[in-house]
Amino acid sequence: MVPLEKLEKLRNWGYDVVVKGRDVELYFTTPTVGEAASNPEVGSERRRIVVRGVVEGDVVRLTDAYVEEEGGARRRIDIRDLELWLDYVKTL
Repeated sequence: MVPLEKLEKLRNWGYDVVVKGRDVELYFTTPTVGEAASNPEVGSERRRIVVRGVVEGDVVRLTDAYVEEEGGARRRIDIRDLELWLDYVKTL
């Protein structure tokens, strides 16, 4: 669980945060591998990370997450793998 207000602060760091009723969706597009490595020859693929949750009071319970590849394929992310990121978000 993470406070909704903390997730909404992610807008300042390039995340799209969409709240529709009790449903929350966060979107973030990663830099390319080449951008991250400061070497454009390494790769140019971008991925979009999608995290979904449900508002319960003033907190959000994350329900699922996945990576969208440029070709449209989706790869599921285990919510437990986001714990380090969630700990960071809670400090915002």
